[in-house]
Amino acid sequence: MITRERMYNMAIDVKVPWGEKYKINHVVFDLNGTLADHGKIADTTMELLKKLAKETEVYILTADTHETAEELKKEIKDFAQLVVLQSNDHALEKAQFVHALGYRETITLGNGGNDYKMVQESVLSFGVIGGEGFYAPLIQKVDILVDSVDHAIEMLINPMKIVATIRK
Repeated sequence: MITRERMYNMAIDVKVPWGEKYKINHVVFDLNGTLADHGKIADTTMELLKKLAKETEVYILTADTHETAEELKKEIKDFAQLVVLQSNDHALEKAQFVHALGYRETITLGNGGNDYKMVQESVLSFGVIGGEGFYAPLIQKVDILVDSVDHAIEMLINPMKIVATIRK
């Protein structure tokens, strides 16, 4: 479990070209299709998540489609929090979760239709095209589109890559 004391000592600083500098305290991932394939997170991705968690809070949202949540909670307990969605409207539940964290301090990553509302609740969002495809209308809502979650996490660890990508 991540303590509140630890949370307030961490942040990713991002200076977006269209505005001011943001302190990112939260990064929220969709699990299946974005962060994992069939409910499993690759070892390389897991190592990158551990690095990212040294800078910011990491949350993973899942409907637990592949019934891997309990095992995954144990694997990530020291550096991230897994949230199993409970409602019948996962899109709304994800958006409400991110909204509660705060727009100005949250980045989201998703790939599916139920991520559409969530990405609109964050200051910066990534669309991840992976093995499970990508919900085409989501492309109009994300700020950055990447071909792998590892590339997205590397950008978060090195925020100047984000600035280089979104500069107009």
